[in-house]
Amino acid sequence: MHIVITGTSSGIGKFLAENLGKKHKIYGVARRKNTINTIDFFEGNICDNDFLEKLTEKVGILDYIIFNAGVGYFGDFEAISEENHREILETNLLSPLLLAHKLLKNKKIKTGIIFIGSIASKKSLKNGASYMASKFGLRGLAMGLKNDYKKLQIQIINPSIVKTDFHKKNRLDMSNYRENSLEEILKIVEDIISGKEKRFEVDV
Repeated sequence: MHIVITGTSSGIGKFLAENLGKKHKIYGVARRKNTINTIDFFEGNICDNDFLEKLTEKVGILDYIIFNAGVGYFGDFEAISEENHREILETNLLSPLLLAHKLLKNKKIKTGIIFIGSIASKKSLKNGASYMASKFGLRGLAMGLKNDYKKLQIQIINPSIVKTDFHKKNRLDMSNYRENSLEEILKIVEDIISGKEKRFEVDV
């Protein structure tokens, strides 16, 4: 299968690219290039519309795109800059919306779309209002596309807390949330791609 994964420089995206690349043709997308030798790579900012246009032109027909790229800034709402609030919404919500629009408009997606969401789209997260807003929006986007594109597999995975640098760097208190492993997320993605997992929404 031919699969695009956004946010492959680290964390979930990198792990998915490394492992799915053993069996599938993977195109990684991230701001900085990584060292995964088994994938093709597109380096650029997914918040840049010109980059999204070029990416859409360069990729062929895809079986799946996995929207994984995401950022988060956490703390007192007023202390977080407007620039950072904007970056969260543009990266986590607007960029996948626009890239999905371009790919679908150009008939580039053959099988389906997988969104890596968050349990923060369903449960309150302290000091993370804009992050929650972006994930609520992403879940809404997935629901809308599922209604509009009946012939495509549109699915969203909502992890709780995954062992990556994202949570360590932001020092989030996730003591009330279940911890997920990267292997767990990979297994769900593999099951979706193989057709075993057909649920629209998979909470982990």
